[in-house]
Amino acid sequence: MRRINLLPPEERRRGFSLQGGPLAILLASGALVLAIIAVTTVFCLIRIYMVENDVADLDEGIAAQNVRLAELAPFAQLEDDIAAKRLVADGVVRTRFAWAQFLRGLAFIIPETTSLEGLAAEASPVDVDASLDQVLEPRGAVTFTGLSEPEYTNVADFVVRMNTLRFLANSQLDLAELDRDTFAFEALAFEVSSELITEVGADGSEARIGGGDPPDSAADGQYSTDEGQDGTAAEEQYSSGAQTGVAAPASP
Repeated sequence: MRRINLLPPEERRRGFSLQGGPLAILLASGALVLAIIAVTTVFCLIRIYMVENDVADLDEGIAAQNVRLAELAPFAQLEDDIAAKRLVADGVVRTRFAWAQFLRGLAFIIPETTSLEGLAAEASPVDVDASLDQVLEPRGAVTFTGLSEPEYTNVADFVVRMNTLRFLANSQLDLAELDRDTFAFEALAFEVSSELITEVGADGSEARIGGGDPPDSAADGQYSTDEGQDGTAAEEQYSSGAQTGVAAPASP
């Protein structure tokens, strides 16, 4: 069958011009916009799907952490209790008397002519609020009992040396008696009392928990040096006293 175009020639040309005119451009632009919208929509859907997966993973992680926190909740109070007790423990360590250092220094400065039989001591009470390098009050007290060769200058030598030890102060002779019966040779039995000084932090400033070196282990060398200085000071003071004449207690 033959197709016949019934439009007048003028109308035929107008339709042909419309195909390449503004309407065609508008249609092409619309198609392009629709394509962009479609691509953007697909991209957003994919991105939303990925974000939802990430959110689901995070929710699972949060749930697992919440379960772990619930398991550890009973230990939260324990941690607070340990922290509070640690402060008290540190205070006790700081203000305890350095017995080991005191006895080492005492052994170093005892004269060769003197021998200790015993001592009775009571240190200053613990003060957890005391600051470092503070001297605790009231001071402690210590009483030494011992024997020496029968010259009273040997007892005086002991008293002088006690006063040079940094843990002692105001040493004084309380008793000196000549013993001619107990031993094969004559000897002096004596008793010396002294104040016991507690320096805060001299024996460490922190409590040790578990193994390892003490926090203030570096100070051990300093303590040894101090003891050596105490002994040297005693030697110098005793030498000076020997030259000028050390006052001996009256014979009983």
